[in-house]
Amino acid sequence: EPVELLMRPIRVFALALPVLVLASFSFPRTVLLPGAHGFREIAPRVWMQPGARDPVEVLNELDWAETRIEEWWGDATERPRILICGDTGCDGSLGGVGPYAQAYDQYLLILHSRLSTEDADLRRAIIAHELSHAALASRVSSWRLLTGDMPAWLNEGLAVLASDDPRFDLTPERCALLADETLPESMRDWDHAAGQRDRPIYQAAACRARDWLATNALSDL
Repeated sequence: EPVELLMRPIRVFALALPVLVLASFSFPRTVLLPGAHGFREIAPRVWMQPGARDPVEVLNELDWAETRIEEWWGDATERPRILICGDTGCDGSLGGVGPYAQAYDQYLLILHSRLSTEDADLRRAIIAHELSHAALASRVSSWRLLTGDMPAWLNEGLAVLASDDPRFDLTPERCALLADETLPESMRDWDHAAGQRDRPIYQAAACRARDWLATNALSDL
């Protein structure tokens, strides 16, 4: 009986520990329980802060992007959970104020409030870009992505091509000028290089990914 009295609070603490840890971090709390943090589900697996955007407009853009990625990759990928922020407070609690959007493997996509300031063509392309990352993550192990065995430049280059991003000039003449650009292999090195605004690495990666596709297929990934 003394042992049982001792073990009882230990078991209670062990059960409560995950809840305590979860409660101390806004990111996992919001991702796992978006409805409890002010988000409203506007479509299956799509959660938005009220007033962030016109829901019909958002869903039209998402439909375009999903169709584009399904056609480009050759099959449908399960929709990740999508959270749509309407202010910088939400952005900050979900990983960043600067990016337009962020994909986390094949499971989560966050659209930050900054995306709403762009025109419709770019919004659709950016959503498609991130969905391409999710599509690739469903085909390639996280280990390969993290270690660079699946090169970061190929991941990003394919996403630019898949999304038909209007920001990038991919004419043969422009690609020839970018042929000597050094492109990172690992995700960590890519993130560092992407922060250097004067380096056209997305453009160069798309050019190189297009060259890769000339002799390989997406099924080779």
